[in-house]
Amino acid sequence: MADKGMTLAIVLLVAGLIVGGGIGYFAAPSKTVTVGTTTVQTVTALPLKGQTIKLGYIASSTTSLETGKYLMESMCFPDLNKQMQALNWGAPTFTDLLEDATGQDNVHLEKVQGFLSLGDTVFQGGGWSSQAQASLSYCNSNNMLMWSSSSTSPTLAIANDYLYRMCPADSALAPALVDMMWGYGIKSVIVFQRGDSWGDGIVNLFTPAWTAKGGNFAGTTIRYATEATDFSNYLQQANTAATAAIAANGGNPERVGTLLLSFDEFPVIASQAKDYADFYKCPCFGGDGTAVSQRGMDDAPDQVNHLRCFSMMAQSPESSQFDALAAKYTALTKQQFTAYSAYAYDIEFISAYSQIQAQSIAGKDVLSLQTPISDTTWGSGGWCQLNEYGDRAPPPFNVWYYAPSATKASFSYIAGVYNPDTKVMTWDSAGMMANLKYNIAGP
Repeated sequence: MADKGMTLAIVLLVAGLIVGGGIGYFAAPSKTVTVGTTTVQTVTALPLKGQTIKLGYIASSTTSLETGKYLMESMCFPDLNKQMQALNWGAPTFTDLLEDATGQDNVHLEKVQGFLSLGDTVFQGGGWSSQAQASLSYCNSNNMLMWSSSSTSPTLAIANDYLYRMCPADSALAPALVDMMWGYGIKSVIVFQRGDSWGDGIVNLFTPAWTAKGGNFAGTTIRYATEATDFSNYLQQANTAATAAIAANGGNPERVGTLLLSFDEFPVIASQAKDYADFYKCPCFGGDGTAVSQRGMDDAPDQVNHLRCFSMMAQSPESSQFDALAAKYTALTKQQFTAYSAYAYDIEFISAYSQIQAQSIAGKDVLSLQTPISDTTWGSGGWCQLNEYGDRAPPPFNVWYYAPSATKASFSYIAGVYNPDTKVMTWDSAGMMANLKYNIAGP
C-alpha cells in the first residue's frame, strides 16, 4: 500500500554477466489496481523466467551450416547458458533453431517466414547480402530483427530498419581494395564479380576510386549469374582481357590483377581458371568472400595457391577470449577461426541480453536496445560499436592469401594490414616470399 497518488514501482536489478559486462535494468509486467483512494501496482512474474527461448540461425549455405552448427551448438549456446545460470534468478535457457538457406535467396526468405510462424522474431541470418536484401522488406513489415555476421553490401546500410550487422559494410572495403591493389603494383584490373547486390555495391564504389587513382580496366566488367556452376564462358572473356592487358603492361602479368568478388563458388572458379593461361597468370584480389575459404583450400588447393587471391577481412582482435575460442573452434572443425566467426558468436549474446532486458522475445520490443547494448559490449570479435546504420564501425583489415604449409597443401596466411584511417597498406613482403610457392614480383 502507499499514500494517495503514489505508485509502488518495483525495479529488478540484474548483474550483466553477458559479453561485455554491465548492468541490465528491466521491469516485470505489472497490473495496476485502484482500491479506494490508493493505487497499487503488483508485479506478477518475470515473463521469461525459466523459459526456453529459441534464437533462429539461418546458414547461408550447406557448407556454412556445417561449421555454424559447431559454432552455435558446441560453443556459443553452452557458453551463453552458463552465464544465464550464473544470474541466479531463473533466467531463461537459450537454444538454437538451425536452418539452411542452401545458397538461395528465396530459400532464405522461406526460412524467415517459417521463423515468424513459430513466433521467432529475433534471428541471425542474411549471411549473404543478397539473402539479407531478399528478406529485409518482410522483416521490416513483420517486426523481425535480423542480425547478420557477414553481410557487407553498402546498399544495405539503411538507418532505422530491422537489419543489424556485426560486420563493417563494404563502403570502407572498396577504397581499401583500391589502395591495396595499387600498392601491390597493379595497373590494370579485370573485374570478375557475382551478379548480386554485394558484388554490385563494391564495384560501384571501386570503379571511380580506381580511375581516380590512375588505374585502368581490362575489358568490361564480367558479372556472372549467382546460380552458375560452369564459368568457362566468363573465364574466356577474362582470358581475352588478360592477354591484352599483359601485353599493354610490357608482358608483366603481375601488373594485371583480377578483382574477384565471389563466395562459395570461389574454388570452382579457381579450379576452372587453370585452363585459361593468361588469366591464370594474374594475381587475384578480393574481399571477405574469398578470404580463408576452407572449400578453396580443400577442393582446389593448387589453384588458389597459384592465384594467391589477396583478400581483405576485418581484423580479428588480439585478446585471450578470441584466442581461446579460436583454439576450441579449430579443434572441433579443423578450420580457421576468423573475425566473422567471432561476430556470429557475439550476435547471440547481444540478442539474448536484449531479450532479458526487455523481458520480451519480440523483435519490436528489443530493436531499440541493439545499439546501446552493442556499443557497451566488448565481445570475442572486439568492440561491437555500431554506426548510425546499425553496422559495425570498420576496424583495420587483414589481407589474407593462400600458399602451401609444411603440413597442408594449402593454408591461409596474412600478407599485411590495411589501416582505413591512415589509408596505409603495410605488406609483410618477407613472409610472403618465404611462404609463396611461386616466384613472383610481389609488392
